[in-house]
Amino acid sequence: MQSIAGFCFLVLLTFAIVGTNGNPVGPVATPYILRYESNNAANEGYNFEYELSDEQRRQEAGTLRGAKNEEGNEVQVVVVQGRYSFVGDDGHTYWVEYSADENGYRTRMGTGEADTDRTLDLRRGKRSPSSPAAAAAAAAAASSDAQ
Repeated sequence: MQSIAGFCFLVLLTFAIVGTNGNPVGPVATPYILRYESNNAANEGYNFEYELSDEQRRQEAGTLRGAKNEEGNEVQVVVVQGRYSFVGDDGHTYWVEYSADENGYRTRMGTGEADTDRTLDLRRGKRSPSSPAAAAAAAAAASSDAQ
């Protein structure tokens, strides 16, 4: 029950952050939806993404995964990964990537273009290539660093 309450808190916190950080293009401009997609597969998970006219973007996916609680009992946990970005008053793009699971809530933040060719590896808390081409490039870079 605590994990569900914690998850709900994290989702609400994320919505609050996204809602307060987006700035309209002009003082009287109201952002409008350019793209929106949402899929809810009930017990299998969910995903959604959207883009607004003021360059706010958000993607999130949640899946169920088996884990053990403190007592050693098998439980289902919701694993969430996502990212959002917005353009600040200074004209720079700010982005946040996040993940939440039975091990806690983790973020990675930056400015400029977000690194969308990679995904967060929840098992190790590191970033890993999501495509075969990106994996090959990472392996080539690692082997040249090792020499």
